[in-house]
Amino acid sequence: MASSSGEGTANGDIEVAGEVFEEMKSIQQELELVEIEIARQRVKLSAPIYEKRRKVFEKIPDFWTTVFVKHPIVGTYLDYNDNEVIRHVKDLIIERDEKDLETYKIILTFSENPYFSNTELVKEFSVDADGTRHIKCSEIVWHEGKDFTKKRKNDEDDEQSLIRWFTETDTDDISWELGKTIRENLYSEAWVHYNYVYDDSDPDGDDEDDLDAYPDELYDEPPPKRNKQDL
Repeated sequence: MASSSGEGTANGDIEVAGEVFEEMKSIQQELELVEIEIARQRVKLSAPIYEKRRKVFEKIPDFWTTVFVKHPIVGTYLDYNDNEVIRHVKDLIIERDEKDLETYKIILTFSENPYFSNTELVKEFSVDADGTRHIKCSEIVWHEGKDFTKKRKNDEDDEQSLIRWFTETDTDDISWELGKTIRENLYSEAWVHYNYVYDDSDPDGDDEDDLDAYPDELYDEPPPKRNKQDL
């Protein structure tokens, strides 16, 4: 005989009544709201701690340069010119909106350098209520003849470039995930990346080997890397 809370099936399982589905839908929504509130509180409570950490990092020469170069994902976006520019990075700041967790800014500050006059580059990410993505970027004021991103935009064999990514407003998944990787991993786990020691004993090793060796707890799932044809 079937239970009063559902209808019996041939294999003895119970078909859950429609009202139970509605109840569970409501419960799941409540749980999602709890997760959102936890995330908001994490952003709020961690902000002053990150500011304290920032002052410590300022004491370490080339701290952020080292973190960018050593990161197993973001580091693959650095070509020769990027590496030269990254040498002048003074600070990395992530600004979060407690009320809208999908809105954030990635801010890179620079010392005086031979490439551009900007003291900072900003890339802002936001999502509308309907799920539409938006990206705003700083306009780089290049010194004469130093814009290495412009002269290679139509080069099919072009290498990926982090600095050029900072000038792009593309909202494709790869570009979007790179922003999240910088926000949630490179920035949050900066001290781990700074201190991590890679095995350079294999000259034929690739990035996949680095990812396999990297601490598992840093990634739920490694973000995709951009192929040349995706730029």
